[in-house]
Amino acid sequence: MAAHSTPSRRYRAGAATWLATGGLAAPLLVFAGVAGVRGSLGLALVAVVIAGLLLAGTARVELVLTPAGVRYRTLFTTSALAWSQIAGAWLAAPRGLWSYGRALPMLGVVPQQGRTLVLSLRALPREAIVDLAHCLAAGGTPVQVANTGPARRAAARLWAPPPRR
Repeated sequence: MAAHSTPSRRYRAGAATWLATGGLAAPLLVFAGVAGVRGSLGLALVAVVIAGLLLAGTARVELVLTPAGVRYRTLFTTSALAWSQIAGAWLAAPRGLWSYGRALPMLGVVPQQGRTLVLSLRALPREAIVDLAHCLAAGGTPVQVANTGPARRAAARLWAPPPRR
């Protein structure tokens, strides 16, 4: 894939992700306060640490698209790929115990060598995923959509044609 002439673009966790994280962290902090008042400092500390990890994890989510390539950062990892290293891309929405049986849409960027870069479509704003897919397609790497209902619906939400006027 050739280098892009567009300037670097940086995307952080979307508002919906922050709302969900806050919805999980707030009860933990309330629990920590109640546990602390009742003398269970160990439980209070555990709840504060879990809430802190949730908030830190959301704060660290970042997708950067540069003329040279793509970089994705999470709480514990940072992955970077040059556009020329990308061999393919896919969109899937697998179900599993870790997702409580719900389909969680993901976009995978497959390098020629190494581990696939997997991005959660729920953590980043829609614009970030659309922009990444456009950059991939511009370089000759279209996103392959899994032939499942949840994956097709996720793709339709992302790449819906503009409304007619």
